Amino acid sequence: MKVILFCQNAYAFGILNPIKNELVAQGYNFLWYIDTKLISVFPYKQDNYTTRIADLQLYKSDAIFSPGNEVPYYIQGVKVQIFHGLAGEKKGHFRIRHYFDLYLTQGPYFTKRFLEFKNKYKNFEVVETGWPKLDIYGSEKNKYKQEKSELLNTYGAHKIILYAPTFSPRLTSAPFLLEEFKELATNTSHLILIKFHDLMSKNLIASYKKLALACNNVIFIEEKNIVKYLLLADVMVSDTSSVIYEFLLLDKPVITFKNINTKIYWDNTATYSELTQMVQDNLTNDTYASQRKFINEEYHPYTDGNSAKRMLKAVQNYIAKNGVPLERKLPIDRVLKIKKIFGKPTANLYTEERKEKLSALVITFNEIRNIEALLENLKFADEIIIVDSFSTDGTLEKIKERPNVTLVQRPFKNYTDQKSFTLGLATNKWVLFIDADERIPDALQHEVLTTINDSTRKAVAYKAYRIFMFNNKILRYCGWQSDKNYRLFNKEKVNFSTKRIVHETLEINGESSVLKNKLIHYAYYDYNVYKEKRMKYAHLRAMEDLKNNKKATLFHLHIKPVTKFIEHYIVKFGFLDGKRGIIISYLYALATKEHYKKLKQLQHGE
Repeated sequence: MKVILFCQNAYAFGILNPIKNELVAQGYNFLWYIDTKLISVFPYKQDNYTTRIADLQLYKSDAIFSPGNEVPYYIQGVKVQIFHGLAGEKKGHFRIRHYFDLYLTQGPYFTKRFLEFKNKYKNFEVVETGWPKLDIYGSEKNKYKQEKSELLNTYGAHKIILYAPTFSPRLTSAPFLLEEFKELATNTSHLILIKFHDLMSKNLIASYKKLALACNNVIFIEEKNIVKYLLLADVMVSDTSSVIYEFLLLDKPVITFKNINTKIYWDNTATYSELTQMVQDNLTNDTYASQRKFINEEYHPYTDGNSAKRMLKAVQNYIAKNGVPLERKLPIDRVLKIKKIFGKPTANLYTEERKEKLSALVITFNEIRNIEALLENLKFADEIIIVDSFSTDGTLEKIKERPNVTLVQRPFKNYTDQKSFTLGLATNKWVLFIDADERIPDALQHEVLTTINDSTRKAVAYKAYRIFMFNNKILRYCGWQSDKNYRLFNKEKVNFSTKRIVHETLEINGESSVLKNKLIHYAYYDYNVYKEKRMKYAHLRAMEDLKNNKKATLFHLHIKPVTKFIEHYIVKFGFLDGKRGIIISYLYALATKEHYKKLKQLQHGE
């Protein structure tokens, strides 16, 4: 059996890893799918994984396990939903989105509702299996007993308090409990662990980290998987986070602030006060112990640690009865939503043996924002070469984590010089030369592979259109609708022209062409950063113009910037991009003024 472990959010790792372990134990094949945003936190990089949906198309899986709400309908395999929490009262928990063939439920409370849906829609199956994230409760409940003892010893504490609130701005207790935790921390017999969701407000994270620095008995937890801390803690403080149910199943007390559930089986208060007293009461009396019995019986009655095993068995039974579906049939609105989230299925997948190998080339300087996603994106190349201009922001360390990436450091003179040097390092005839903030989508990847392995091709160099991303939204106009650059070429047939030192140009010995699919250019994410980039280009253009004996006139200094704004905002329809169009058009005008201002300074020897 071949299985995809489908991760759209970091919480999926702890849910899916027990299934992976069971797949390994049973000798089955598996592939992690990781959303690109998760690469820096994905803990199982030694496993087989991908960030490309097209790789899932090629994988031809038998089943796809997803703890999220969506999965591409066009990927082969039984679409299996395993839930990412136990909070049945939350909006959307009991909802059929029609993406799944099989729902695997945690306990009777959930199974009853989904069986009702099954009888209504009649196009999926429901099997109660338990929840794999909690398998550790049955197999390794005392795994951290020694570590807990050492923690308490080190901090001179007697009990561990875990604070794990929801991230939802409307529901989180975090803004209101900071002072309460300061007061609680004055009791040094308590060791307080703060564990926030990945999506928690950055300001709140900063505030609680500051608290941890100020108080010796407060620790801010950075680790993604919360299970370890559920096992370590003696009492949990929260609000509406579904993790409270995971803690209740350990038969330990929970304190919540303004929980939205209509039926509450723990200590809850409607005001953001009295935290210290509530902690003391629950540690001393635990008056809600008897009420937790309902949660254990209805939400997750399984204590044998075999939920992952039951899930695999449920999938095997489904396949034995129904076969492996090639895709999931969906209403048109659902098809459109999936395509919006994951893109269209990639047509013309390249599956032949590669006759031509590909070198991917990049020049970098301080690209910590991009480097991990970039290297993942280029994994399909046979060789990756990075020439770095002595980065200082952690870029080098991330590159060195990749043994299959060649790293060379070299001082930066100008773009043409640096790229010419980098091109000379390629050991393969065909090269893909992209910028660090560019990405090759699946369709373009397979077009590149098809193109270089096509014995009938005539072109030796190919341009690619670029999609300009402005804060992760497409900028459709301002001239970017027609922007294209050479990105794929036969290095034996090209040279970088020495006439240009910025926006470098290829001299081509042969025919050129344009690729059908576009690359994505994550150009703009911060006003000041993009402005600085445009100013750098402007200065290099001025040096280039000086070399070519061009002069800066009053027209260039005062009229040209205005015409540049009009060109991008009016002529090239930038006004259709709204505020984004104004910003980009203004920055191009500003860069034009800076270009000629710098040229004039250079003319006067300044």
